[in-house]
Amino acid sequence: MNPAIEVKDVSKKFLIPHEKRDTLKENVLNVFRKRIFEEFNALEDINLTVRRGEFFGIVGKNGSGKSTLLKIIAGIYQPSKGKIKVTGSIAPFLELGIGFQQDLTARENIRLNATLLGLTGKQIRERFKHIAAFAEIENFLDLKIKNFSSGMRARLAFAIAREADADIYLCDEVLAVGDEAFQQKCLEVFRLWKEQGKTIIMVSHNPGLISEFCTRAVLLEGGKVAAMGAAEDVLARYHRQANPKGLLSNTVAVGHTYPIVPGADRVQGGLSHNFENSNLRLTEVRFGTAAGEEKSSFKTGESIVARIFFDAKKEITDPVFGIAIHGADGTHISGPNTKTSMYPIKKIAAGKGFIECVLPNNYLLCGQYYFSVSCFDYSCTYPYDYLDRKFQFTIERNRDNQYGLVELPVTWRLRS
Repeated sequence: MNPAIEVKDVSKKFLIPHEKRDTLKENVLNVFRKRIFEEFNALEDINLTVRRGEFFGIVGKNGSGKSTLLKIIAGIYQPSKGKIKVTGSIAPFLELGIGFQQDLTARENIRLNATLLGLTGKQIRERFKHIAAFAEIENFLDLKIKNFSSGMRARLAFAIAREADADIYLCDEVLAVGDEAFQQKCLEVFRLWKEQGKTIIMVSHNPGLISEFCTRAVLLEGGKVAAMGAAEDVLARYHRQANPKGLLSNTVAVGHTYPIVPGADRVQGGLSHNFENSNLRLTEVRFGTAAGEEKSSFKTGESIVARIFFDAKKEITDPVFGIAIHGADGTHISGPNTKTSMYPIKKIAAGKGFIECVLPNNYLLCGQYYFSVSCFDYSCTYPYDYLDRKFQFTIERNRDNQYGLVELPVTWRLRS
């Protein structure tokens, strides 16, 4: 079977001017003055093959060349060197809504953009109501696009683009805009495409999305291929390089509502709080094994030990430590604490120390997970400190045909 996409020795250079000349006057006045440009290598010697019917992920930090690579595959950019071979029709989901005509209504833009995607007049008429319903804009069809919010434009662009009868879809952060309900509808579209055997290249900063849909992935760093292979292996390398101990940051932020219970599952805002007058600070979380090995990547069924480090200014009586685990999409999975787990702590001495939270034989399935920690007084009303989703660990793929967040220890009985 021929591959859907072949990228051979592709490089892309951009010339960055050191002098800004935007107006005719500026160009005329400096006509004899040589402009100085700097070469920027956005991509260097990229080689990859995407099979037909494959979900293929592209990950990397901002500026690593992900979007540039997609635009070259889509034919928007021409490579400075190398060749691209595409077998099949392409529907690009890049910069959703960028092709809309701002002074036209949503109704007019649906017809125009659907025509550009290759739909016939009959197909547009047949699918028009479905597009409007999917984008949730039935009451705004005669409103000009320039009066739409960014979320409404993105929803409409996705709703139109999904109607393209393409063989290959290029998706660049298509879930970055839109509320949770709309994102779930988009995920259902991805699942349908997967069932239909469509070829998808997906760029996303959401590792859960890459884990769920992609079989293989490539990691780009500075415009070069740093790793390629099974999606979970590539994600694990990406996380290890970015966070070798699973630590993100301890950025101080204030001004948000305190959590009611110390499981950190009701923390608002997704931020961390350090209290200047607190007698205890949470300083770090290190993940590892019971044997003391530090690591942030585990397998389903493997025990996880989270060592929560703190620094107490003075002796603390009856503290309550709590954790929370969230999926990559923000789904709250669990939020236990030492009080609900019947592990009373009478006191901790002044100085530095740590407490271990052990997840024996964890049931979590493959993906990235965010970890919150907190410490409260025994009444669970006064917070000493909490760090909301500031740590992360990864569960590697080691269970076949398992979907969701957790593996349930179920048994089956056939009765007839």
